[in-house]
Amino acid sequence: MQMSKSWLGALLGVALCLPASGQWRRILISGKGETTDIPLPHPLRYFTANPFLRDDGEDLCGLCTPDDKARSALKYSLRAMVNPVGDLAGYQVVDVLYSGSDRSVQNHDEISWKSILVRIGPDRYREIFHLQASGNMTSLKPSRIIPSGAERVLATMDFDGGVGGGCWEGYWWFNRAGPHSLDFSRLDAAIEKRIPGDTRFNTTCADLDLKSSLVRSGVQKSHPECHACDWVGEVTARFRLSGPIAEPIAIQFKPSQP
Repeated sequence: MQMSKSWLGALLGVALCLPASGQWRRILISGKGETTDIPLPHPLRYFTANPFLRDDGEDLCGLCTPDDKARSALKYSLRAMVNPVGDLAGYQVVDVLYSGSDRSVQNHDEISWKSILVRIGPDRYREIFHLQASGNMTSLKPSRIIPSGAERVLATMDFDGGVGGGCWEGYWWFNRAGPHSLDFSRLDAAIEKRIPGDTRFNTTCADLDLKSSLVRSGVQKSHPECHACDWVGEVTARFRLSGPIAEPIAIQFKPSQP
């Protein structure tokens, strides 16, 4: 049976609009480190009714079974708050912010988790970001939608509490197929061509200003003698988002004064 060109075109159009599973890759950060996976969609209650079951990093008990996780409620107090973020390409985005403490410690919040969910249907949500910052004494901020040139980006960035300026972060551009992680590879390559060899820089955390479409980073030798040593200058890079791709526009390297 042959299919008409009109039907083929219609099916192709539908396929392009359907969310591909790869678009829904989740970033998972916990005491186990950082991993990615593609979890199934769930109703909102799945993420809020029993927060202890969302302990994907097993930070509350090592090698937990589901029953063990449920019993964690005897030791910990944990609350879930739903925070609407906004809409992107027809998708509603919400945060679920988890906070709590060990019941034996009064007035001392030590559990801080964040889930970013994207609504894909009636009471069906996919999680694209899951952060468990337990014990870091860091207050997590809600994610937000940031205009960057002609694009709008879903962004989450929380400092990790260390002295090195590190953070937990994620940035996504949306179209009808769903979220796409921002790609800074072209910008990174363009910066590398403008700075001295055997040095390093950052396009992340506080060095990235999406609203201004700007990266401003110190440039340091690749193997410095100490954390604060061997800085050789500063690089400023302007870019433009084309969908999820950061396209370099202008890059300037300013060497340190001798």
